[in-house]
Amino acid sequence: MTEPAGISVVIPNYNGTTLLKDNIPSIINALNRWGGPHEIIIVDDCSVDESCKVIMREFPAVKLIVNQANAGFSRTCNRGFAEARYPIILCINNDVKAEPDFVAPLLTHFSDSGVFAVTPNILAERDGKNQGIVSGGFGKGFIRGGFAPLDARGGVRENLYAVGACVAYDAAKLRDLGGYAEIYCPYLFEDVDLSYRGWKRGWKSLYEPASTVHHFSSATIGRTKKRVKRTIYFRNRFLFHWINLTDPSFRAANYIHTALRLLVSFLWLDLPYYASFFGALRRLGEVRKLRKTVLATLATGDAEIVARTGTPLRDR
Repeated sequence: MTEPAGISVVIPNYNGTTLLKDNIPSIINALNRWGGPHEIIIVDDCSVDESCKVIMREFPAVKLIVNQANAGFSRTCNRGFAEARYPIILCINNDVKAEPDFVAPLLTHFSDSGVFAVTPNILAERDGKNQGIVSGGFGKGFIRGGFAPLDARGGVRENLYAVGACVAYDAAKLRDLGGYAEIYCPYLFEDVDLSYRGWKRGWKSLYEPASTVHHFSSATIGRTKKRVKRTIYFRNRFLFHWINLTDPSFRAANYIHTALRLLVSFLWLDLPYYASFFGALRRLGEVRKLRKTVLATLATGDAEIVARTGTPLRDR
């Protein structure tokens, strides 16, 4: 299979001084081992540590873009995507360390015009998960993605979504989808949504077992207060389903289970759940715009996506 002509690496960064000292050299080494045309773009989201000084001093070949105000994950990545020159964009977090030969296996899949995104093994040792393998499911009214155990590999398979910690995207398709939807700022669900909107157009997200990176999971947002993170999580989960569900049975189940949860959450004083719901309601205008594009280009339904991503493909 013919590999693409080049790759643009986009790294969002926030207070990643220590992380970048492992992250950037591992990526440079992997790109050099691959040997094709490439560039590295780091978008700094108003770090207050020494990140920018370290990048400029130790990695002068890297293109550094600095946000003027804290923008959140989606906007920060989108700014890097806009600057990318090559047909494949590799989005990789600053808390990811790449193994030397991880690039080439990802790229071979893009000779298939139906492929949108490819993830490697994303080994989150701290969590005991391989985040590169994401199985699809549907239960209690919500799409559910499940990570594989840390030692799971298997063959190439279709994924429910490509995890934003390390993913190679077809740049043209990425731009056609508008990049990460900024409705999810500051973080959470933007990578789920992007892959799912790709699936809705009939574009596949794949897992490649011959490629491996290591993820120090949530090293940046892990310090956020649990209550705040939980509120953002549920708000964005509401938004994702309102934007993307199209099968009538899936939509009905989502409405019913949401209503039931809203009726009983006060019993255990789950106030963040209500804050999440009403926070999502305030963004209905943006939801309608994004949903309109999903419906206008719809090629694959929810049931088919869940069925295809819930079962691994055979090795090839």
